Amino acid sequence: NDRSLNTATRRRSCHSADSVGPFRGGDASEAMSCYPSSTQRRHWTLSADEIARRRSEARARAIDAANEARAARVGGAPSGEAPTIDPPTPDEEALLRRYYEVKIQKVCQAFSLPTKVRATAVALFKRFLTRTSPLDRSHSLKVTMLTSIYVACKVEENYVSAEEIGKGLQEDHNKVLAAELSILAGLEFQLVTYSPYRAVDALAREMIDPKPSDGLTPRARAVCDAIMLTDAPLTFPPGVLALAALRAAAAESDTDAAAVNVLLDRLGSGDLYDKMYDKREGTSRGVDLAAELDEVAAALATRGGEPDEDAVRGVDKKLRAWHRALAASSGRAGGGDG
Repeated sequence: NDRSLNTATRRRSCHSADSVGPFRGGDASEAMSCYPSSTQRRHWTLSADEIARRRSEARARAIDAANEARAARVGGAPSGEAPTIDPPTPDEEALLRRYYEVKIQKVCQAFSLPTKVRATAVALFKRFLTRTSPLDRSHSLKVTMLTSIYVACKVEENYVSAEEIGKGLQEDHNKVLAAELSILAGLEFQLVTYSPYRAVDALAREMIDPKPSDGLTPRARAVCDAIMLTDAPLTFPPGVLALAALRAAAAESDTDAAAVNVLLDRLGSGDLYDKMYDKREGTSRGVDLAAELDEVAAALATRGGEPDEDAVRGVDKKLRAWHRALAASSGRAGGGDG
């Protein structure tokens, strides 16, 4: 834990300028320079293929572990005794993940927690579930959600006790405390997170001529809320997410669209990536910024909304039935994940 706290302290020093703008130099450039050397950049900025691979492997491990546990309880039962109920599909797992990500945002709002806590909690939850499947019965999604919030409050120096968090959602706070270490281990104690909200604020300050409307930044921050429900935060740096949010928010106004287009022209595709990714490594990714913004927009269009409650209840019911069937096949009564 000391290692994580020391890293977080260094991260707060990087954030002290409250800016990631690439134009004015000084504190802004120093703040930008922290991201390329961060654990987020090195360990938690993943390709879409890597995310899919990790989740597929986590799913396979959860199913294998459940079947092995069932077989062990019945002394190696023949395959004919296996439950006939299938576990939720990968798409249904994604629905569960997004449901709890939305819940994190709502719980943080209910506790009047700052945006940085909400963003960090969602990011930690996302990271943990790249290597742990929602099918894994050893990790309750509800408890994982609450523990992510609890840890985020610590990381962002906005402490809320586990007891208070548990009471707010009628959950035993001891489960949160018990889950903390295993979740930290699953995150490899890498807790530094950079979210797009700060970048939105800084980039908005760079738009001077033409000047955008006062409503652009609040709308862009609302778009960030939706972006955080996609896989984009696991794939793109916060500056790209912020630009995508600004571009989406600017679509409502010709004046705002013009201001954002001028900003994009000033940035240039190579300049932003050199600053965000590889400036210290002395290399260039040569990535087309416009193409990446389009990728974020596509993710937002398909995965950025709040999931349907009835659909989530159906998947949760299916998961509970699968768990019960596994338990029943060994002659042991069992329930679902709380």
